[in-house]
Amino acid sequence: MTTNLSTDLRPGTYTIDLARSTCTLTAAHAFGLKPVTATMAIRAGTVTIGADPLRSSASAQIDAASFRSDDPKRDRDIRGKRFLAADDHPVISFRSTGCGRSGGAWQLTGVLSVRGTDSELVLTIDTVEPTADGYRCVARCTLDRVTAGVRAGRGIVARPVHLELDIHAVG
Repeated sequence: MTTNLSTDLRPGTYTIDLARSTCTLTAAHAFGLKPVTATMAIRAGTVTIGADPLRSSASAQIDAASFRSDDPKRDRDIRGKRFLAADDHPVISFRSTGCGRSGGAWQLTGVLSVRGTDSELVLTIDTVEPTADGYRCVARCTLDRVTAGVRAGRGIVARPVHLELDIHAVG
């Protein structure tokens, strides 16, 4: 069920429930022949719903050292200096700068910070469902990992990374 964002939401500030929220990434590996799916843990975050939905905002922090796929060697490589540099840059952060509609879909525009590099990110909100203690929101986007600051792996890892956030925000 998709909630009507203009009428069905209770204004307020909600905290992201870390235990129930996930960040999933998918990218092509091995010269684009093999899709790889990984997860990363969300460390902190808030969702603020404005009385006017266009004034809503969100922020989140992701633990760079939590990158996990089906291959422990790959995980160490991605967390290492060439890719995420998790020891030097332990947090990947997002903060929204605007909320609006485009082509009938709600979108949250913001700044993604990876390895000290800021880049614009536009999340499309697919689902907002009320829960007993707040809301569940699913949002997705495709980002260019090179623009986002992860330049290593040319030819081995595709530039587009598909990101899906399944967020439980509690009040």
